[in-house]
Amino acid sequence: MQQVGIQLSPLKLYRAGNALIVTGLILSLGLILALASTGYVPYLIALPAAVLGVIAARILLAYPLLNLMIAILGFVLVASNEEGFQVIEIAYAAYLYAFLLTWFLRHAISESSDILTEKTDLALAVFLGLLPATLILTYFFRGDFLVAFSELVSLSMLLVYFPVKHAVVHHRIGPKLMLTTVVMMSVVVAITNSFEYASDLSNATHLSHISGSRVVVNDALLTIGSLMSLTLLVYARNPISLLLSASAVALTFAGLIMTQARGAWLAFMLGAFVLVLLVRTPERVKILTIGTIISVLILGIGYILIGPFLNVIIEGIAERFSTIATAFTQDLSLVNRFRETQAVLEKIIMNPLIGYGPGVSYVFYDIVHQSTDIDSFVHNGYVGLWYKYGLWGLGLVLYFWYSTVKLGLHAFRSDTADHWTRLAGLAGAIPLIALTITTLVGNPFFLKNQLFIIAIAAGLAVGAGERSSNRAVAPNSHT
Repeated sequence: MQQVGIQLSPLKLYRAGNALIVTGLILSLGLILALASTGYVPYLIALPAAVLGVIAARILLAYPLLNLMIAILGFVLVASNEEGFQVIEIAYAAYLYAFLLTWFLRHAISESSDILTEKTDLALAVFLGLLPATLILTYFFRGDFLVAFSELVSLSMLLVYFPVKHAVVHHRIGPKLMLTTVVMMSVVVAITNSFEYASDLSNATHLSHISGSRVVVNDALLTIGSLMSLTLLVYARNPISLLLSASAVALTFAGLIMTQARGAWLAFMLGAFVLVLLVRTPERVKILTIGTIISVLILGIGYILIGPFLNVIIEGIAERFSTIATAFTQDLSLVNRFRETQAVLEKIIMNPLIGYGPGVSYVFYDIVHQSTDIDSFVHNGYVGLWYKYGLWGLGLVLYFWYSTVKLGLHAFRSDTADHWTRLAGLAGAIPLIALTITTLVGNPFFLKNQLFIIAIAAGLAVGAGERSSNRAVAPNSHT
């Protein structure tokens, strides 16, 4: 008897999904043309961008690794503090989610065994998979659905972990490509921050404005970028690699200093300290020697560029650094965050297991503004996760974080892993160790920029761990 209808194979489903995504991209780029007609985007820019965008999107979606590298490097376009939705941000978001949907369609339908290969993957997948259901809690506890949606979109950045990990495990030079790509992205962000810092200095009208100038964005990204660059520097094997990695350390570290974020400085110091503990004595000497040279170069270049104002800037940085020890008791803003955490913990005690859901506010007395504050953002990352997603959400994320660090360090210590796999494991694990301290007073779990770079670091660490385990089982096999 002849069958009637269409038989849907996994390959046909994938191709159909891919076609839908490309169609969506075409429509999105058509939206750019529509915006051009209103005057928001000039036609001379919009028309070629739309045409080239459609062609490039169709080509790029056929090459996942190239697509992933472009998505990582392209993040510099949205790593800013501009208010509202910018056209470039909308375009980048459409591109990123199109890539992620295409990637998951390809691997979930055709190659399902390639996605969830570790308990670490399963923990993250369960957490992300249950997030939409938490909107029921938002409704029950009368939360703000716009805020809830924004929080869930931020957490969706963790999806980047899966393609990064897959690239590290399965591509011959995956660890090298992923690690160098994220360092390049961090360097570009540092340069962008430097221009913004220079702009603030040029607009300063008083010495206090110069000493207090800072760039208040991308501190976590630059922290991770600095530590990854430092890892590359420690294990650079030739003069060119040494020069490039030293330049990356200088730029990202200078960018980190410009943020004047004391928590980020502490995180970098913790990460560097752990790195010194893990490496051998020759590498420790290398860190000290080249670190001193880089510091002198930064000061020298700074003096050439800004002359006598350098002393004022150094005094401002030194003064802010000196307040780290007393900040926990004398910094009004930090003390206020502790009071905020206490107020949230009091609500958690009444509902510790399932949480209150995203977008649900709490009330506490703000001693900075001397008024009662109603907010849904919790500055303590751990407490914020517990408050919104209960003990189950906190447990899954902490397990993911712990096992990620464990796998990364396992890859670094492996005798069978190649040079770049060991580097990827170490470069992914060290920043995640460093961020454990800043998460006490700064919440990375609801900020897109921070979650994006955290997902990449985790993908590097877990991917390196799995790759080294595969080589240990079959040392003669090629991925």
